[in-house]
Amino acid sequence: MKRQLATVSFSVDVATKRDLDELAAEEGRSKSDLFREMYNYYRFKVALRRGQEHGTRIAARLGLETEDDVYDYLSKGRAA
Repeated sequence: MKRQLATVSFSVDVATKRDLDELAAEEGRSKSDLFREMYNYYRFKVALRRGQEHGTRIAARLGLETEDDVYDYLSKGRAA
């Protein structure tokens, strides 16, 4: 299935534009490809942070204060 593409336009300072052009040339990739990779990396970081925050809330609710507490809890098969 062919992916559908859309154009996105935004402004950056001249130095960033120059750096992006140079990086794309060095990597042999398009600026669009570099942007997609940067965006996907950022989305991964956001999802990871949210998962960590959720896990922290659950651990607090269970009274788990250290990583050892979490490991002990999970190794005893209490997680469901």
